[in-house]
Amino acid sequence: MKKLALVALLFSSLSLAQQAPAVDFAPHLKPVQQQRLSAPDGSAELLAELAKIDSFSARFQQQVFDDQQQLLQQGQGRLLLKKIAQFRFEGEEPEPVLLVSDGENLWFYNELLEQVSIYDAKAQVGQTAFALLTTTDPELWQQYQVIAQQEMFIIHPLDSNNPVQQLMLAFDEHGISEMTVIDINQQQSVFRFSDARLNPQIDDKQFQFTVPDGVDIDDQRQQ
Repeated sequence: MKKLALVALLFSSLSLAQQAPAVDFAPHLKPVQQQRLSAPDGSAELLAELAKIDSFSARFQQQVFDDQQQLLQQGQGRLLLKKIAQFRFEGEEPEPVLLVSDGENLWFYNELLEQVSIYDAKAQVGQTAFALLTTTDPELWQQYQVIAQQEMFIIHPLDSNNPVQQLMLAFDEHGISEMTVIDINQQQSVFRFSDARLNPQIDDKQFQFTVPDGVDIDDQRQQ
């Protein structure tokens, strides 16, 4: 699985068979999606918000839109984050999908296909929004333009080839309340979080993965 496929998986991993009519899921985001503003650097404000998050757990609702704002897919699941670069993204509907990073290795497990792909987690930090949420490394964040606009942070990679072309984050007293990702194909994934807990105790075992017997393994770490 190539890098672009991995990023598409992270934010658009739901079944294309799950079709639905268009809805106005996050109308307040539309103006900021359509403009790349020249504005003062908001990195300090963003890093201050991220510094409050040592760990985070929440349920999520995900909806995926095409570049015409037509709803393609929807689903739900659970997200766990922990500094640094540890996360567990567990999609439950419309099909089971699991992404787990322990900070060194990143596993993508497709239960239905009985396949697991393994990546170098450190190499994927700059390409993976979930990992970005777990770090305040200034050197890493220098690779992004950050705009603070009202209660929203709008983030663009300086590298135009980054598969994630725009990331928008909103925060509340429970941590991250909403995240929107626009990929290089202008496909948009919106995550809304509920039952959120800021800085809960999370066992590191949640960020480890044992490959089940009989599963096909695609190890990308040496490539």
